[in-house]
Amino acid sequence: MWTPSPHGSIQTTPLLLFAALLAALVAGTTLRAQSVRWDPPSGQLGYNQVSELSLVFEECEPDGQPQLPAVAGLVFGRPSQRSETSMVNFSVTRKFSLVYPVRPGKRASITIPGFTVQTDKGALRVAPATYSVGDATVGNSGLSVDDVASVTLAVPKTTLWAGEVFPVTYTLSVIKRYFHSPATLVEWPSAPLVTEEWSKPEPAEAMIRGERRIVATQSTRAYAKTPGSLSLKPAQQLVNLVVGSTGFGLFSTPAVEQRVLATQPLDLTIRPLPPGPADFSGAVGKFALVSKVVPTAPAVGEPVTWTLELTGTGNWPDFGGLPQREVSSDFSVVQPKSKRTMKDGALFEGTLIEDVVLVPTKPGRYTLPPVRFTYFDTASGTYRTIATETVTVNVGPGAPAPAQPQPTGPVQFSLNPQGAPVATPTPALPEAVPPVPPENLPRDPLTESARGFVPLPIDRLVVLCLLSSVLAPLLLWLVLAAIRSRALDPQRRRREAHAALAKILTELRSGGSQPPTLHSQLQAWQQHAAALWEIPHAAPATPLVHGCVSAHSKDAASAWTTLWNEADRAQHGRDGRLPQDWVLRAEGALQAVKVPGWPVFSLFTPRHLLPFLFALSVAFAPAVARADAAEDYKRANYAAAQAAWQKAVAADPADWAARHNLGLVLAQQDRWPEAAAQWTSAFLLDARSELARWDLALGLQRSGMAPPELVEFSRGEGRYAFAREASPGEWQLVLVGAALLIAVALGLLLFRGYRRAGAWTRPVALTIVIIAILAAAAATFALNTYGQLAHPDAVLVVRASTLRSIPTDADTQKITALSAGSIAVVDKTFLGWSRLNFAGGQTGWARSEDLAKLYR
Repeated sequence: MWTPSPHGSIQTTPLLLFAALLAALVAGTTLRAQSVRWDPPSGQLGYNQVSELSLVFEECEPDGQPQLPAVAGLVFGRPSQRSETSMVNFSVTRKFSLVYPVRPGKRASITIPGFTVQTDKGALRVAPATYSVGDATVGNSGLSVDDVASVTLAVPKTTLWAGEVFPVTYTLSVIKRYFHSPATLVEWPSAPLVTEEWSKPEPAEAMIRGERRIVATQSTRAYAKTPGSLSLKPAQQLVNLVVGSTGFGLFSTPAVEQRVLATQPLDLTIRPLPPGPADFSGAVGKFALVSKVVPTAPAVGEPVTWTLELTGTGNWPDFGGLPQREVSSDFSVVQPKSKRTMKDGALFEGTLIEDVVLVPTKPGRYTLPPVRFTYFDTASGTYRTIATETVTVNVGPGAPAPAQPQPTGPVQFSLNPQGAPVATPTPALPEAVPPVPPENLPRDPLTESARGFVPLPIDRLVVLCLLSSVLAPLLLWLVLAAIRSRALDPQRRRREAHAALAKILTELRSGGSQPPTLHSQLQAWQQHAAALWEIPHAAPATPLVHGCVSAHSKDAASAWTTLWNEADRAQHGRDGRLPQDWVLRAEGALQAVKVPGWPVFSLFTPRHLLPFLFALSVAFAPAVARADAAEDYKRANYAAAQAAWQKAVAADPADWAARHNLGLVLAQQDRWPEAAAQWTSAFLLDARSELARWDLALGLQRSGMAPPELVEFSRGEGRYAFAREASPGEWQLVLVGAALLIAVALGLLLFRGYRRAGAWTRPVALTIVIIAILAAAAATFALNTYGQLAHPDAVLVVRASTLRSIPTDADTQKITALSAGSIAVVDKTFLGWSRLNFAGGQTGWARSEDLAKLYR
């Protein structure tokens, strides 16, 4: 294109051509239609398998978080974001995607209905999307989850009496080559049944259909209070399955997928109890009643203890105490005391003991009638009444004679009326029973601190290695030169004297100084004034003072000479007083003095840079005893011990002994998840400690949390056995040491190059380099095994919580469950919220109170 110029010449205008092309491009982009759609719009999803569905925004972006419609049988997780911009033939296409993890919960076709979403271009309609749901495969094996793993919930019979206690067995069966670990505990909404806690898993191996399987069984007991037909919800458990591996050789790690396994619903028929006798207390099960009276021949006023003991298995929570007893009015009765003791970990098996104290007031022969207890026997389907024996109590007027001690021995003898010895049978000895080893318990607290190494982020670790091998010696050289420069700085004494004068004048301004104190203060003032002005005399005359001050500042000479003379008169004159404005004038004169600061660049002078003075000082912090907290722990004052050890951990988070002790006191209060978090931190700070390893195993066993990484470290097999030979922080020190070794090897080669060392330096340098490479490889392998546990901001989720997309409790956002025992890294905090980064790239916000910091 061309146009005539004002001067009559012709010139082209390429800028106009470019502007027209740009305008056309913008117009084409602006006119492109916006849309929102699901990608893929259809297809197949795996049952109980996590897949991804993308909500794609073309030429627009969402205005806020989209409100997805509720879809029966489909669970949406927290979305991640993706952006994409492409240009083809000057046509620009922009896409923004929200990628949702989804998990179908039913084997049926699922349709996401159409809905309207708000965008920055206005409201747009999203078309419906339909997906079929089939059996999910495990990894790339082609096998369904049911082929690899299964769970069952079984009872001996499905028709039961109301109140009948029955066992429930949960069985997990997984092909061994696919099994990694359980991800959660068994979750069974057993209402309306009354149930006990699940027992510990009992793992075993079995050959089933040609495949070796891991079979773990757990059991509990339950009963139903009311009759009727019950359809109980299935029990489910999240399991980690091995679907392959990543890496190769020693650096390979198992690839794990999580699957939800669910049992079939449990249908029960609860029969009502038949009409019972009037004295029926509501007990259902199997019981025994024992009566004991001690003594049976008391004197008047001597107390008699009548004990009833009811033992058995049944619906203990639903019936009261023992039946009432009848005694003669000649006894004073002390109200009975009941004590119910249940078997450890049991809710339906126990003992009820009730003691009644009877005090006879008259001598005579009395009969204690039998006590009857009626219960329903589920085995026979009938009511049974058990009764104690009748006991006769002979009350005498006086106290009975003390019993003579019997001789001990294998055979006892007594004398008959004729004096002949009569042998009495030897009492039967109890059957010998081998002792049962006790279960694991928390160990004793540590009374001294024990610090561990907190790992560094990878980027900081690389910088630290560079500083260690190259910049650290240079930095040390400069620091030593700076120290020498400051120590030899000729203005240092003047700066110190200036600060001392300011302090003395502050004391004089406060007033109230008596003559002896005033004289000493004025002497100190003159001493530091002489140092400030570099007066080379202890008691200089006025001309010397004036001359020395003039050498530094002619303007200040007159004022400082006057102040000096007035200080002399106050010390040696008759009245011994200073002029009232002396302090004010002295402060003004001092403020006018400008003493040069330390010249930083003086450290580069040869005088300070060349002496090469090296010094190394190591300070050992004394061990701080935790005697008071340990004593509180031994006295079961757990609250005080917890407060003391929490304070110690807050003061020094790297003190693994304090974390060990804090875990102990939390465990004593049955706060096992929090105790496991503290013991995990102690293990990560000193992984070689047998005590820390014991704590880790105990915490995982009792808390019910089973993070795969910590489970493997607790077992200590394979690569995990090698990695736990040092903590993450110590492995990072190994990396730094390897960098230093390489620096030493390079230094030896430099010495050889300058012919300052013999030929021996080459093989020695080569050996050092090989050692450094092996050490660096070992440290890298170990840190890779630790994974996120080697990050200084790693946290452990101690309570099941909710992962949210934004740090608020508002319901207008997408949320997902956050399991206890999850490991993540915190990269941001906000008003009591922490943003978590997981190993798979998932991020989200959770309450900080539900997290335990492993290093902070």
